Amino acid sequence: MKVAIVIDIFHDKGNGTSMSARHLVENLVERGVEVKVLCDNAGQNTETMQGVEFVTFPIQQVPIYQKVIEQQHAWLASPNDARIREALKDVDLVHIYMPFALGTHCARIAHDMGIPVLGCYHVSAENITFNAKMKYVPGATGAMYELLKVYHYKPEWINNIHCPSRCIASTLMGHLYNQNLHVISNGYDPAFKPIEDVKIPEGCEDRIIVTSVGRLTEEKRQDIIIKAIAKSKYRNRITLFLAGKGPKQEEYEQLAKDLHVDLRIVFLSQPELVNLLNASYLFVQASDVETESISCLEAIACGTVPVISNARMCATKQFALTPQSTFRKGSYLSLAAMLDFWISNKKAHDDMKPKYTEFAQKFSLDKCIGYMLELYNFLLTDDKSKYIVKDYNNPMVFQLDRDSLGLISPKHNQFYKLERQRRYMEKN
Repeated sequence: MKVAIVIDIFHDKGNGTSMSARHLVENLVERGVEVKVLCDNAGQNTETMQGVEFVTFPIQQVPIYQKVIEQQHAWLASPNDARIREALKDVDLVHIYMPFALGTHCARIAHDMGIPVLGCYHVSAENITFNAKMKYVPGATGAMYELLKVYHYKPEWINNIHCPSRCIASTLMGHLYNQNLHVISNGYDPAFKPIEDVKIPEGCEDRIIVTSVGRLTEEKRQDIIIKAIAKSKYRNRITLFLAGKGPKQEEYEQLAKDLHVDLRIVFLSQPELVNLLNASYLFVQASDVETESISCLEAIACGTVPVISNARMCATKQFALTPQSTFRKGSYLSLAAMLDFWISNKKAHDDMKPKYTEFAQKFSLDKCIGYMLELYNFLLTDDKSKYIVKDYNNPMVFQLDRDSLGLISPKHNQFYKLERQRRYMEKN
């Protein structure tokens, strides 16, 4: 089997989607799958991967939003149809990570060439509207879902979509995406596990370490964490580590200074991050928008107890094993209460650590790569007669005859079946 992986930004190791793609590519090659990567040319002169063929494209300049894109370290590749057609002529299927120009051109050309296409929803409509400063524009997010549906996720081009979580799958069902939806976690690297020789960060020997990992951007809401610690009765004992980079760094440093919160913003290698997560008492995921959050999986795999936003579009809440591991969306007071609960109840905290480590195992990278290969084989034999929603990590299959799907009319009996399933997935 030869697979083309299409992703605008592949070489930035600080980007979560890029790292997910890199893990997939590395593991596919280890399992004997031939891989061709179509991506930006940002790292073409400095990186090679054994067994991987790179086809690179120049960086695209986007009017008005180029500065925002650069702040996010999310470069967009500029497609060339002739180059894409040449690259795809010997592949069995195309796996597209992002719904931008390169991915859309690849989807159209692959369809014209009769090559199966797997779309992905790693970039949600909310990610786009938040970063385009349209968060509070009425109807903007709903319109973005529709735009992505008609611009990129055309059923005639893409009949199967990989969803990193049930949250994303149920959201797409709610917006009437009628492709097959396949829920498979991106999986966490096996390097993330409890370790014995933990090195406590300098100056933190007697401190309570709270950690959050991710880009410092508006939708990640690290400001909520800083404000919550300022309200905690343990404020003077807590050190907050934010592992990541982004346009909000200076703002968060000033906020922490104003609120007298001990904040350290770091960018770490993988071994350093494994050590920090093992040294952390709690991990916080405060995002309003999260398609999965591999960083949270990595944390619980290390045995770090999480506290997660219950925001509707924060899929990370699926990893909470107890109500005390969630807090009310956008509420620093709710988060402060949960921080105080876990710090005040050390026995309950210590009892949960091994439970979280065990729970993480179902999302291991090895299992998820196996599920992805299963999905690839499905694509090669898809007869398109059935509508399927399938969760591979938490086994569940929902199926309808596509000819009687009835998505256009809410009065159709099949629509009610679909809506019941969507609500079930949203809650479970």
